[in-house]
Amino acid sequence: MRIATSTIYNLNTQNLDTLTYQQNQLQQMLSTGRKILTPADDPVGSARLLNVTQAQDLTTQYNTNAQSADSALQLQGSNISSIITAIQNIQSLAIEAGNASQTGSDKQAINSQLLGNYQQLLGLANATDGSGQYLFSGYKGDVKPFTESSFGNVVYNGDQGQRQVQISASRDLPTSLAGSQVFQQIKNGNGTFTDTAATTNTGTGLIGAGTVLNKAQWNSTTNDQNFNIVFQTQPNATDPSAPPTVTYDIVDNLQTLPNGTANPNYNKSLLDGYDYTASGARTGAYPRTYNDGGDIQLSQQPGDPATPLIANWNFGASINMTGTPKAGDSFNVAASTNQDLFTTIKNFSNALTNYATDTSGTAQAAFQNQLNSVISALSNSLNNVVTVNASIGAWQKESTQQQSTNSNLNLAYSSTISDLNGLDYAKTISDFTQNQTTLEAARQTYSKVAGLSLFQYIS
Repeated sequence: MRIATSTIYNLNTQNLDTLTYQQNQLQQMLSTGRKILTPADDPVGSARLLNVTQAQDLTTQYNTNAQSADSALQLQGSNISSIITAIQNIQSLAIEAGNASQTGSDKQAINSQLLGNYQQLLGLANATDGSGQYLFSGYKGDVKPFTESSFGNVVYNGDQGQRQVQISASRDLPTSLAGSQVFQQIKNGNGTFTDTAATTNTGTGLIGAGTVLNKAQWNSTTNDQNFNIVFQTQPNATDPSAPPTVTYDIVDNLQTLPNGTANPNYNKSLLDGYDYTASGARTGAYPRTYNDGGDIQLSQQPGDPATPLIANWNFGASINMTGTPKAGDSFNVAASTNQDLFTTIKNFSNALTNYATDTSGTAQAAFQNQLNSVISALSNSLNNVVTVNASIGAWQKESTQQQSTNSNLNLAYSSTISDLNGLDYAKTISDFTQNQTTLEAARQTYSKVAGLSLFQYIS
C-alpha cells in the first residue's frame, strides 16, 4: 500500500496537536485544581455544578444579610433595654409619690426627675442606627418618628411597616419597628376596661384597676361597656352619731350605640331600671350598700332589686374600692383605649403639679386616684415594651439559628462541588506524566519520519 508523504505529515501533525491539547488540559487541571474546565468537558456535570455554585453564593449572601440583621437587632435591643429602665424609674417615682407623708415640695422634686425621664424617653424614641436611619419609624427610616407639639403631646410621623432583611430563601427578618407599636399602642386601665374618678368628687373613695372575671361575658352584646358608679350618703337611721350609710347605683353611660343610633338604656340603672333622664335624681338610698374595701360586682347580686334593667345580667368584672365616697361622687367605667406613654407621663406630671393638701383628705384621694391610673398605665406600657423586647430576642435567636443552617448548607454545597469538580491529583499527575512521555516520543519519531525522502539517495 502506498502512503503519500502528505498523509504522513498530516497524521503526525494531528497526533502532535491532540497530545499537545491533552497536555495543556492536564496542566490547566493541575494549576486550577478543577477537572471541569469548560462545559464541553462534562455538559451534565457542568450544569449541575453551576446550579450548586449559585445556591452556595446565595447562601453566603444570606449569611451576610443575617449578620447585618444581627447588628441592627442588637442596637434595637439596646435601645429597648434603655426604654425599659426609664419606665421602671418612672414607676419608682410613682410609688414614691404615693407616700401620703410627702409635701407639695416633695411632689415637685419628683416632677423634676420625671421631666428628665420624659426627655430621655423622647430621645430614645428618636434614636438612629449607625447609618442615620431612625430605629422606630417603620419603613420611613429617614423620617424622624416622633415630634412634640407640647409637653406630653407627641405625634408619630412614621408608618406601621418594618424594614426587613432576607436571611434565607423563605424568610425575611424584621430589623426595624414601628414606633407606634412601642410607645402608642398601649391599652389603659387593666387592658380590658378602665375606671376613673370624677374630678368633682369630694369624698375619699379610691378605685382600683378592676378585674376581668370572664372576658366572654365582658364582651357580651348586652354589655355597653360604659357605666357610671354613683354614690349617695345618708345619716345612719339607728345611730345618728355613727358614720353615714353609703349606697351606690350602676348607671348605663353609653349615649350612642356602635351603629350610630341612640342607646335606649342610656342613663338608666342596671340594678333596677330607674331612668335618671325621665325621672331626675333619686331621693333616698341607692339600690346597693357600699362596703369600704369590698368589690363592686358588675353583675346581678343576691339582694339586688327584682327588676334589673337586663335580666340576670353579668358583665364578668369587678372593681375594688376603698375609702368613703360622698353623695354625688361618681366613677366612670369604660372599655380600654390606647394611651401613649408620653400622655401617661403628662398625666403623672399634672397630678404632681396640681397636688394640694387638705384636712378632709379629698385632695389626697383625688391625687391617689390619678396616681392609680398612672401606675396602671405605666405597668401596661412596661408589659408592652417587654413584649416587644421578647420579639427582638426571638428574631436574634432566629438569625443565629439561620446562620448556622446556612453554614451547614454551604458545607454540603462545598462537598457536592468537590465531588463534581474536585481533581484527583494522583491520577491527573500520572496522566500528565504519561501524556508528556507520549508527546515527547511522538515529536522524536516525527522528526525521524520527516527526514525520510528518496531525494536523499540521488547524488
